[in-house]
Amino acid sequence: MKYDKWQQKVLDTKGNVLLNKGRQIGGTEIFAHKAGEYLRNNPGHQIICVSDTLDQAENIINMVLRYFNEKCSNSINREKHKPTKTRVWLLNEAHIISRPVGDTGDAIRSFTGNILYVDEAALMPRNFWVAALAVLFSTGGKIWASSTPRSKFEGKANKKTYYYEAYLNLRKRWTVIEQTSEWVANNREICATWTAEQKKEAIEFLEDRKEDLSEAEYKREYLAEFTDENQQWFADSLIRSRMVGQRPTAIEKDWFVGMGNDIARKGLDPGSYEVFRLSGDRLIQIENQISKDQPITTTADQIMGLDDKYYIDHNFIDDEGSLGKGVLDILLKEQKNWARDTKTHGISNSTMVVDEFGKEKGIKKTEMHVKLLSLMEKGKIDLLDDESIFQSLKSVQYVYDTDSKGKRHLKIFGNDTHICEGITRATELLKYKDLNLIIHSIKI
Repeated sequence: MKYDKWQQKVLDTKGNVLLNKGRQIGGTEIFAHKAGEYLRNNPGHQIICVSDTLDQAENIINMVLRYFNEKCSNSINREKHKPTKTRVWLLNEAHIISRPVGDTGDAIRSFTGNILYVDEAALMPRNFWVAALAVLFSTGGKIWASSTPRSKFEGKANKKTYYYEAYLNLRKRWTVIEQTSEWVANNREICATWTAEQKKEAIEFLEDRKEDLSEAEYKREYLAEFTDENQQWFADSLIRSRMVGQRPTAIEKDWFVGMGNDIARKGLDPGSYEVFRLSGDRLIQIENQISKDQPITTTADQIMGLDDKYYIDHNFIDDEGSLGKGVLDILLKEQKNWARDTKTHGISNSTMVVDEFGKEKGIKKTEMHVKLLSLMEKGKIDLLDDESIFQSLKSVQYVYDTDSKGKRHLKIFGNDTHICEGITRATELLKYKDLNLIIHSIKI
């Protein structure tokens, strides 16, 4: 095998090394060769190789064993410690063990190693690294890591992933090497293991992938770029798990009820009217209605009709834009004539939320979506078993943007979110639950 310059650099690098790479460029193989050379030259040392799956763990051992068979077959211990699918010993007592570790890293807690090689390191969450790095404590050992990149941040949080932190190398503890699949396809030198035909097919393969994949997917998989792609805010399974409600057959006047509304832009998208009652600290949905292409007076009439039916205590209106403000003005004017003393509140998505110390927490829309997600995850909200609700929540996407000052912001958006917007406003009812006083009388 004739090495590319970047591969030779991987082989020659001492200390911690991180290879951030595109797919199928020979990254795992070059670390298998590096492992083979290290074991030959360091008697009694141990390399602990970890990967996400059993198949990949066994594949790495196969690569190491193939390297030994080609370079120094007589150095392999084939008697007392015969090669297995997960371990290879040399006669000099050096050996490599490869383990699948999943998310936790617990599978290697009892090991001590001189080298920790982490394959597809970007897949490993922070709790894996907490457990795994301890294997190097008493040996002064080093880390080898290789991976196609994934997200820069952990889930919906602002905390950088361990792999991305290592890639940034702010503390200069790593030698960071980068290589893309496109570079390899176009620039790898023709040799016995990389023929002209292979080169032609690789270039054609990448052209096909550009057609098949999104731009972000292609950049991540083949150009080794970190792409925090738009992601779904509410998981399908979570939405379904909370769609357990049914419309009530009877309405109780003493229910504490709130309604959230998303006012439609005429002729463009639907309006949403979401009614919930509060039971203890649980929100239970009792109505979901939508409207399309109607004037603000009709929208106001629809809201007042729902108030008459469900005895609304608090009504939360989208008051951004001329349509929302118009509906709000009508409701405030007519409120004195409603069935009960409904309190109407204007809720603007773009309002900046400030905590008790005057610190800006983010915009109202983001706060409400975070709150709704939390309620769903805690099982504190029951949604109607209505497919339109599922489709609306499913359409909500999120991404993290970085502003000109380097500050990271959560951005939530979507193209069918009107029902979700109404639901998020309805959750504001929780702020008034302590004001829902019930008077009991007892005989004296």
